[in-house]
Amino acid sequence: MDPLLVAIPLWLSFGRAAALQEPEICYVLDGILFLYGVILTALYCRIKICNAKKSEAETPKQNPDEGIYTGLTPHAQDTYETIGMKK
Repeated sequence: MDPLLVAIPLWLSFGRAAALQEPEICYVLDGILFLYGVILTALYCRIKICNAKKSEAETPKQNPDEGIYTGLTPHAQDTYETIGMKK
């Protein structure tokens, strides 16, 4: 492959990049960042949906007569103890 054939497209693309003014460069970068954000958001939502489906499939269904608080016991001792106040 001739190095000249490879260099010509590169030279032309550098010439176009140098022709862009500052606002145009900012618009291009904003567009790239916007697409990056959209793609990352879509991937994040896809992961969350897949994980929710997995956890839904793995958790066993509860009987309707069982409550949420079944099996829980209250604390044996109060968290705060009162200080004896003498008058």
